[in-house]
Amino acid sequence: MAFSETDKKEIERIFKKEIKDFFESSTLNKYEQKLIDKIQKEIKNGKIRKDVNEIISKAFTEFYYVLWSKKSQWESSIKNLS
Repeated sequence: MAFSETDKKEIERIFKKEIKDFFESSTLNKYEQKLIDKIQKEIKNGKIRKDVNEIISKAFTEFYYVLWSKKSQWESSIKNLS
């Protein structure tokens, strides 16, 4: 059973909110763990069945897009590591 457009939009909305929350929280590791926990919870509840790859791809694409668009906030910290 595929997701309806409403379900897909709801999932995208949730992921966008999670990404926004990440930039207002502390670390990438926390966000990554929250994202994994959220996905595991949805799988256990049986809400996610077939379109897992599509959902995860869109979620991480959005995540990296936002990360890239906010590059100026973290780029200098990365350069200072070397």
